Formats: sequence, C-alpha cells, structure tokens
Amino acid sequence: MSADEAEELLAQTLAGLHIRTLPIGAEGHGQDLVLDLSGRRLRLEVKYYSLIDRSRALQVLHDLDRRGHSSGAEGVVVVVSDRIVGDAREQFREAGVNWFDLRGHLYLIGPGLLIDVATDRRPQRASSPSAFAGRVGLATAIDILLTRPDRAVVRETARHIGAAPSTVSTAMKSLRNEGLMDERGTVDLVALFWATAGEWKPQWVPVAQYPNPDGPMRNPALLLGFENAREPGWALGGDVGAAQMGAPIGLASGAAPSLYVPSRQAHRLARSILGETHESASPAARLAVAPVAAVCEERVDVSAMRDEHWLLARPLFVALDLAQDPGRGAEILRGWDPDPSLGGARVW
Repeated sequence: MSADEAEELLAQTLAGLHIRTLPIGAEGHGQDLVLDLSGRRLRLEVKYYSLIDRSRALQVLHDLDRRGHSSGAEGVVVVVSDRIVGDAREQFREAGVNWFDLRGHLYLIGPGLLIDVATDRRPQRASSPSAFAGRVGLATAIDILLTRPDRAVVRETARHIGAAPSTVSTAMKSLRNEGLMDERGTVDLVALFWATAGEWKPQWVPVAQYPNPDGPMRNPALLLGFENAREPGWALGGDVGAAQMGAPIGLASGAAPSLYVPSRQAHRLARSILGETHESASPAARLAVAPVAAVCEERVDVSAMRDEHWLLARPLFVALDLAQDPGRGAEILRGWDPDPSLGGARVW
C-alpha cells in the first residue's frame, strides 16, 4: 500500500465519524491531512507501515523521537498500519503517539480532540486483493513460515501445498504488495507471522461430550489418525496444546481441549456424535476444521514426555491460536521458544 492510500483510508474513517478533512495539502505545509474541527484546523502527518509488532513499535518510536516529532497545537503524527499487533498499541498510547489499525481501530488525541474507537467495518481500499485471500493465500503464508526458506520460490511452495504455480505466484505478489516479501523472495518472518495471525480464524464449535477415541468415536470416517503422526488426523492446538509443548501458560484443571479436524465431513460427524453445546455450558471440547491441510499433517507425539494421547499440531499453529488474544497471548509468545524437536522453530 502506498502512503497516499493510507491517507485516503484514514480520511474515509474520519468521515464516517463525521469529522471533515480538507483536501490534502490545502494548508501548504506538507502535512498529509488537515482536519476541520468546527473552524479550528489540526494537521495530521501520516506515517504508514505494513505491520507493527512490539519490536517494530519500538523502532517507530525511536525514529519519531530522533526526528523530534511532537503533538503540538497545530499538528500531530498518526501511525497507520495494516495490523498493529501484540502490545504495540499500548506502547504507542503510553508514548502519546496516535495510531490507526486498518483492521478497524483509531486512536487519535490532540488539542481538544480524543478519539479511541473500534469502527464497525474496515475502510474500503482500492488496492490489490489481500495476500491471504482464499485458501491458497493462507496456505502459501503457512508454508513459508513452516519451511523458513532463505528465499520463497513459487514452484517449491506450490508443490508443498498442492496448488497451481500461477495461483501461488499471485499470492506471493500480494505478499510483496503488503511489504511482507521483497522482489528477491526474502520474507520478514516475524511480520508474516503476525499478519497471518490476523487472518487465522478457525471456527470453533463447543461439544458436550469429550471425544474419547473409544466407543462411538471408533469410526474410520472421523479420521482420528492415532496410528501415524505423519498421516492426516486430529491435532490438538489452543491453550492445552500450548501447555503440552511447554509454553509458559497458566491452565485451569480440566480445561477443554481445542482439536483440529482434517475434513468438513469428519467435523460434521463428530458434532453429531458428541452433541453441540454453548461456550457458557463449559464444553468438554472444541472442534474446528483445520484452516489449512498442514495443521493436521506431520503432527507431534508428546506421549513419551507427557500424559497426552492426542497428537499435537506443530508449534506454529499453536502459536497462531495464542496470538488471537492480543494481550495474554502475545505475552505468552514472548516467553516461549519451542523445542525444535517439536516440529518447528520460533517465527514470532
């Protein structure tokens, strides 16, 4: 995204809040936007970044301090990003820096002005499709995070995920457009992880009965896959999976496991056997169809080390689950360096 597009999206959101913006450059001082606040004008200098995590936020603050930025009576800086993750938002608040997360949250403070609002919808952007549009876009990002190549190669990724090279090429072009990959195929893995976390949306369904592998669950159509960790099967993720992998997480006794199921058909059958319930009813487990096939492939067997009969999803997928909680999850991830023997290295 260009800086001009970021300015236009900020102007769209301000207009939705009934705040009028004057034409860019109307004041002739080089600021990007000018707000008309009942006759008083406030200039906004827009700084765009594709993604901001904790470490990137520290760098942004350092750069702004070095430039001697200020929020004075006439103008303020606004940091605009596709995604502001972890506790980067609070870092900006404490430093008095304004920010706009394009997923739909604006924090803007200035003389006589305070806006801290989660908007109902994201601003409409006229740029290229998201890098994560469709299953191939998400699968491409996941494969890069799992394999951590020096340079991402279209045909190699296409072979790994079983997709057409042309489709993967389009996904990688979108990654470049979002600043997550350069023209040589070099990827910012940490930025890609947090961008992927923003698009990681498994649909968890709480069930009333625990999916005991015996009894009614002894049905090959369920694809439990206990026999071979390198064959597709159910994979334990979420908080319970994180605890079993040694992440620094406090876990209540009897916490319900979050289990990824390899197909929609198996998911439907499991729900019919176990019975759907509500989250408020203290479910026995939660089930979701794996967002990408890789979740349920090459799972991790920790039974030799821990009292756990379920095979686990690899650390990347457990980390993506944790990242859905921007506060608690980000804190856990900062303190977790998974054992490489568990099937993956830290990319967050």
